[in-house]
Amino acid sequence: MSSDRDSSTLYFNSIMAQVQHHLGFLSLLIPLIGITAGALKWNSAVIFVLNTVALVPLGSWINRSVDALTVGGSRAVNEVLKSTLGNSVELMIGINAIAQKRPHISQSVILGTVLSNLLLVLGGTIFISGYDQKRLRFDRTLTTVLSSLMMVVFILLALPAVMDVFPSAKAIPEDQILFTQRVISIILVILLLKFLLFRLGTHAAMFASTPFSQRDQSRQSGQSQIVGARIPKPYIGKSPAAILLAAASASALVCTYYIVSSLGGVASIMGMNQSFLAGTLVPLLGNSAKYRSIVVGSRSYNQIELGIRAVINNVLRITMLIAPLLVLVGWAFDQPLILRFDGFEATTLLLSVVVMTYLISDGRSNYFEGLMLIGTYIIITFSFFVRPEVPLNVIFLSA
Repeated sequence: MSSDRDSSTLYFNSIMAQVQHHLGFLSLLIPLIGITAGALKWNSAVIFVLNTVALVPLGSWINRSVDALTVGGSRAVNEVLKSTLGNSVELMIGINAIAQKRPHISQSVILGTVLSNLLLVLGGTIFISGYDQKRLRFDRTLTTVLSSLMMVVFILLALPAVMDVFPSAKAIPEDQILFTQRVISIILVILLLKFLLFRLGTHAAMFASTPFSQRDQSRQSGQSQIVGARIPKPYIGKSPAAILLAAASASALVCTYYIVSSLGGVASIMGMNQSFLAGTLVPLLGNSAKYRSIVVGSRSYNQIELGIRAVINNVLRITMLIAPLLVLVGWAFDQPLILRFDGFEATTLLLSVVVMTYLISDGRSNYFEGLMLIGTYIIITFSFFVRPEVPLNVIFLSA
């Protein structure tokens, strides 16, 4: 039964690889149409839809190029590439939002990306991997370390909101909150560097790529070899990958510019608030290729632990690098930026981390727990949909 399933999975993957190979370059026409729509100043809704859909093939090509460039390279350099260009949607949305003085859009995208990873992607991974199994097992020591780090990071990110929601007898000046945000950003970047040293150096054995066996320990070695053999090899060389990465990244930067500039207009046309559109559609479409690879890959390789690691690493890269980097970019370009979640957003973020940590803390799970995570994401998304537009909670201090 297992060998038949392995053969059918390999056959399906080979067919999909051939289809993607022939249709991949045609998908680059979608960003061209979106950029053309923005340059010709079409209707805001059309511009937003076309450029948001364009993020799907662009994200796929960026991730594929990064994977090709990281083959055989230094682990530290690979991690930097995956942390920055691997999260190009959030990074480029943030840069364009700062340039257009609309950083609340960047904050919504960051929040939406974190929530979709913690709840939707992790829930989908657990459900797809475990719907025909009684129990899923994974390394609880590693997941405990990663989830504990994530909890600390979210506490640091929530400090500006706490300072604003629970002020002292005398209101805290905005410049002091801004200074606190910048200090937190620097600390987060330092923590990320130390975490890379911890992960790649002093405790590299803990983060070894050999997964925890789902069946029994005697099959662990052979199963790991099968996983390595199933991973699709990049079909493009490093030089073409570098050119493709530069072209796709430049196109994504232009597309995200039109997404940010058209978001207000499409929100008015559709009667929705901007936070909902930026926090749901943009992260889901922009990261669809990455999310699909995590969910389907964990099922195909029969290794839930790989999926859990990927989800937590994605969240840590967003919160420990992309978010602080945007604050520092605003500082460098004299556009002071405070990533300050309001009480509802901060509470939603913290509860999501708590729920995720509780479900994976014992090193065991099942498909119903995955459904609970997916249901939680749907409820939170609906709450953002019905929530009225709130005043901007990210404040620029300069003209």
